[in-house]
Amino acid sequence: MVIYHAFACVFCNKENKITIIEDERGALQMKKGNELPYICKYCHKKSKIHINKIVAYPSKTFRNIAIILSFVFMFFLLDYGLIYTGILAIPISINFYQKHIADLFNYYKIKE
Repeated sequence: MVIYHAFACVFCNKENKITIIEDERGALQMKKGNELPYICKYCHKKSKIHINKIVAYPSKTFRNIAIILSFVFMFFLLDYGLIYTGILAIPISINFYQKHIADLFNYYKIKE
């Protein structure tokens, strides 16, 4: 997963992660409605959260995997200079891509 979605619980104010397949809030609203039911993982209370309170963040695990893979490729391609610098650009471009997708989700808000 390139990004993850999270929201703060209404009761305990702790961050809960939620799995969303849609790329934008408009598609999420058309599929699920304005509010999503949830059960808090910390206080175990059941409530609903408005989709505008859901925030998207870039996934750190996906970025870390890209960094590790680029270091492995750099080790094997140490003799090739241009490819060596090109491999350094892979984690940077993945990070920009994740940030772009998260910003697109966070930018669009639903009218209440």
